[in-house]
Amino acid sequence: MQNFRCQHDRRDETLGAPVSNRVGGAVHCAGGEPIALLLLDEFELRRGDSVVPVGPSGRRLMAFLALQSRPVPRGLASGVLWPDASASRGGANLRTALWRLPEPEGRPLVTVTGTYLSLDPTIVVDLHEGTAWADEMLDRHSAPCPSLSEKGARIVLRGDLLPHWDEEWLPSERERFRQLRLHALERLCERLTAEGRYGQALEAGLAAVDIEPLRESGHRAVLRVHVREGNAVEALRTYSAYEYLLAAELGLRPSTAMRRLIEPVLAARAGSGPEPAPGSSPDRPEPLDVPGGRLLDLRLEDAWS
Repeated sequence: MQNFRCQHDRRDETLGAPVSNRVGGAVHCAGGEPIALLLLDEFELRRGDSVVPVGPSGRRLMAFLALQSRPVPRGLASGVLWPDASASRGGANLRTALWRLPEPEGRPLVTVTGTYLSLDPTIVVDLHEGTAWADEMLDRHSAPCPSLSEKGARIVLRGDLLPHWDEEWLPSERERFRQLRLHALERLCERLTAEGRYGQALEAGLAAVDIEPLRESGHRAVLRVHVREGNAVEALRTYSAYEYLLAAELGLRPSTAMRRLIEPVLAARAGSGPEPAPGSSPDRPEPLDVPGGRLLDLRLEDAWS
């Protein structure tokens, strides 16, 4: 499932009219081509279909401002971005970064008002759009369930927040968005399953598993799809693979909630399994050729005992 996110072209999803922004709320571009700031998976600034080059200090400044809920004092920005520099040197670095920022079509990327800085509110930020979709996904109950073709869903599938950056101010925001992605994708999987849209439900569930392979709730969501769809072998394979992974990595077993999901499948197999092969015991079903098969055999034996 690692390639699932990559098959969605990240360069055609954030270039529409902006819907919201942590700094300015709903906004509209003043004119010209829309400017999009992409922070998920990698940094990229785009004007229409063109990439706008941004230097290292400008990238750090724009990313930092995009994560803020309100305008930031210049002294705070320079102190966070250049923590090892003196106040005067940090201020000079900030002025240089501002001066070097490009101005597509003469439009400044950063708004400077007195002693405060903020990202220009007309810039479409993929992180903001993905967060808004995930929040809506978790809050929306009665409305028809969206599909993975929706723009917000494709953004959430794209990747983590600047995963290759090691800035000290990033980890908490990165983890916050990662957890939001996981919960939104699992919730989407559950809702699609309830509506019988099993193919899309599996895509959402497997995307969540791809983000965090040891997280049980994602595996439970995938297992529920297989059980609801009546795919016993897929259900057994999913359970067995996770049981094996959990035992190998943490020495743990799946929770009672997950075992209860697979028990009807185990019971059905125990009652209507295939004919035993010559020389095998007639009181035991044949082992399945799946990852972690031995652990699954033990569960099957429990069902037969």
